[in-house]
Amino acid sequence: MSPYHLPVVDITELPSVALTSMNEVHMEEVGLINRLGEMVLQAIDGALDPEQISHLLAEWVEHTRAHFEGENRLMESYAFPPYPVHKAEHAEVLTRIESVQDQWLREQGLQQLADYIFVEWRAWFDQHVKSMDMVTAQFLSQVM
Repeated sequence: MSPYHLPVVDITELPSVALTSMNEVHMEEVGLINRLGEMVLQAIDGALDPEQISHLLAEWVEHTRAHFEGENRLMESYAFPPYPVHKAEHAEVLTRIESVQDQWLREQGLQQLADYIFVEWRAWFDQHVKSMDMVTAQFLSQVM
């Protein structure tokens, strides 16, 4: 029995923040990660399609990059006090996601990709939305 369970993120349990645009981006991200998680599990079960996984992984990386850049611009534009901390976490996570993508493209290691998506990223995303994004959205909703 697999230690990985779909969906990666249950969209009905996704915390809502005080800014609609952030909620919409989070929903898009969850849709991408759930599709990627599904593909990875299918590959683990023997239906490997490395090109399709690579394509969706690239789409997720680009979406994440745009997601973080958009939040960073808003935080900077409205002088969000903990902007440097939030921006630094975005940079750290984006670097990690890009390294996971690079590793996949070199080795096509399903186990490493699954561990990242279902364990590491999942835990980070939950914590990040419930803490940094919640506070950021609350602040921005009052100043925009």
